[in-house]
Amino acid sequence: MNQPSIKKLIQSQRLDYNLDQAFFCDDELFNLSYESIFMKQWVYVTHVSTFNDETVSFNFQVPNDVIIIKKISNEKYEAYLASNKNYCHVKVFESLIFINLSEEPYSFEEFILPLKPFIEIHGLNDAKIAFEKEYVFNSSHLATIQNFKECNHCWGGNDVSHKDYLSVHGSEYCNSYGAGVGSGIDSKLFSDRLTKWTEQTILDGNFVGEYTEATEKFFRVAERTPLNTDIFSETKDGSYACSRLMGQFHDNKADHGYTAVGFSPFNSFVANNEFAILFVFTPVSPNKTIVKLMWCIHKDATCDIDKMIWLWDVTTKEDRILCEVNQKGIESKSFVQGQYGKLETGLIQYQKFYLDHLQSHLNSIV
Repeated sequence: MNQPSIKKLIQSQRLDYNLDQAFFCDDELFNLSYESIFMKQWVYVTHVSTFNDETVSFNFQVPNDVIIIKKISNEKYEAYLASNKNYCHVKVFESLIFINLSEEPYSFEEFILPLKPFIEIHGLNDAKIAFEKEYVFNSSHLATIQNFKECNHCWGGNDVSHKDYLSVHGSEYCNSYGAGVGSGIDSKLFSDRLTKWTEQTILDGNFVGEYTEATEKFFRVAERTPLNTDIFSETKDGSYACSRLMGQFHDNKADHGYTAVGFSPFNSFVANNEFAILFVFTPVSPNKTIVKLMWCIHKDATCDIDKMIWLWDVTTKEDRILCEVNQKGIESKSFVQGQYGKLETGLIQYQKFYLDHLQSHLNSIV
């Protein structure tokens, strides 16, 4: 597809309908998406505990290349493309290593500022990666990311619907907050529970809050909410899997809360009081995406790994099946665009961000 054709296609999309088939399958649109969005966002790729006396470098796969991240000192890291040695921008916040591939990146301080309090309470500077796993999705990054931006698929009633996720977080949360603030429909029951929990959490001295995106440059969201009634952690029986809690929850008081942060379309962060999970969504090709999860705990803690990873391992495997089935449907000759439902408002928000950035990038090309 040439630029005029792509511009015409972008301008023809309705925000309340799914995107045209080409956005999920076309090589040119995949490359454009990578250049106009992934390369311009601040994306964290790992936690500093990846590095030790034996490990001084870390490889991060990107389309047709590899980024090599090296530890120079305790506070300094560098990153460059293996193919041409071109350096990437690197920033570290709360032991998360962020890279940016653009020549003139957006301000990192502006980017991280509203998300700081949501991350700092979990004490990632005193954490370690206890377990990590890569899941290869044979689906486009767009289909994969869209799956994580809506709640409708939790209610499919089939073997890959998220019944375990619902058991930990509750159906009312999933209806209204499952893919972030404002991603679903209002629930008075959950709203009342959230208000009561928020009031008590503030009295106990713990941070609470919500953030929704206020700029066109980024795609950020964050909130703190309560887990389901009588659930302390994201485990099968709701009990703790680790020998100690993280951050302020060890120093102050456990609040049985749940923190969810979206740094960009390519990073999600979810955490309860005892462990945090770092998500990295890496576009590889038009029909392949690598989803990596890293479970972080306090550096001095021990944990039952199987118990800790249970929920998000099961949920991510279910998501992989859903995304791959969706991708096959999208690629079929019978595919037609459909209108989004009430539990898919997060997709409308993401679609606007996505199309606006494609259009802006094309307009900047001379």
